[in-house]
Amino acid sequence: MKRFINWTRQELADEFDLKKKRNCQVLNDWLNFNIEISDFDKQFLERLRLNLEDAVDIWNEQELIIKFIAPLITSINYDTNLFKSFANRPLKGFIKDIETNGEVDFMIASGDFEPKSPYFCLHVERKSIPKVGEYKKEKNIDNDPLGQLLVAMMTAQSINKNEFPIYGAYVTARNWFFLTLTGTDYCISNEYVATRNDINDIYRIMKAMKVIIEEMIKK
Repeated sequence: MKRFINWTRQELADEFDLKKKRNCQVLNDWLNFNIEISDFDKQFLERLRLNLEDAVDIWNEQELIIKFIAPLITSINYDTNLFKSFANRPLKGFIKDIETNGEVDFMIASGDFEPKSPYFCLHVERKSIPKVGEYKKEKNIDNDPLGQLLVAMMTAQSINKNEFPIYGAYVTARNWFFLTLTGTDYCISNEYVATRNDINDIYRIMKAMKVIIEEMIKK
């Protein structure tokens, strides 16, 4: 058994032949999914953006989640009769013959009371914040945040046992990156910076996820 936190991208490539691709149609379709954002939502996002701009350099991981990520996600409401949202839930499975497990910061999955078939995983990069009076750069205490997200997505893929892609995102302070995994190929977006107007795109992409999962389940 090997926990998510102990995997790196290099180990995933060596063990499972995981490959990064420059261009994936599934990711392109997701990033360019056309969803209207109302004026009310734009005002809400601007308030979130300003709060993030003022405090992102001093927030720790939990403050980032509670004060920015959670309000954004909650406003979309992923809880439907087809799937639900889950936070800090365990996920375990087998990739080939290797057992993997860990906690996922946020996941969209089928299941009323616990996640069953996961469709989307989000990982928030963990950093230690210097104490007052210390002049040290924030230290990244994640071994490989992208590797941890990818192994969670691969575990989700193994649980689902179907040909559908797995979607994901990881957040590091103000930067959001979006990923898709199909087979052993994955693609990753350029960063979307939440302290800029990119916040509208982040919201649109995350809202599109709800529609994409609904369409995928109904196929």
